[in-house]
Amino acid sequence: MSPNTRLTGEPILRILCKKTDTLVGYLYQWNNGDLQPAWLKEAMTEVRYEPMVKAA
Repeated sequence: MSPNTRLTGEPILRILCKKTDTLVGYLYQWNNGDLQPAWLKEAMTEVRYEPMVKAA
């Protein structure tokens, strides 16, 4: 964790359940470099990460 204050963050990866492939959250990167998961429901351990799809 960085000593700098978190001001803005953006989602950089989708967090998917390994068993069902359903979206369970997003991984955010903050302006100070910190990474933080944002879970849609409860936190999970059996997950995989997928890049965000950019709009054309």
